[in-house]
Amino acid sequence: MPESEAPTLVILLSSCAGLLVLVLLMISRISRRLSRIESLLGQNGSRAEMSESAPSAGETSPGRAFEAFLSEDPSRREMAKGEQFSAYRRWRQEKGLNWTNS
Repeated sequence: MPESEAPTLVILLSSCAGLLVLVLLMISRISRRLSRIESLLGQNGSRAEMSESAPSAGETSPGRAFEAFLSEDPSRREMAKGEQFSAYRRWRQEKGLNWTNS
């Protein structure tokens, strides 16, 4: 190999190595962002499940919607909590108290 080609070859190899390092850094950065987005989506899913399971503290305070629901029919107080919450969601839907009436 002639001496004039050696520096060119070293420059090309070092450029390729540098580009490879940059690509690896970008891939790891994208991976971290993706895992962060997945965790945020998981948190939003658990929030949605929580909101469907029980009324909020504001709703259960005296004089609020959940108390009105329970006072309409005294037998509702004897229902299991899960049954109360599902009946409450249906009651809210019937009364039009939900944000969407779908």
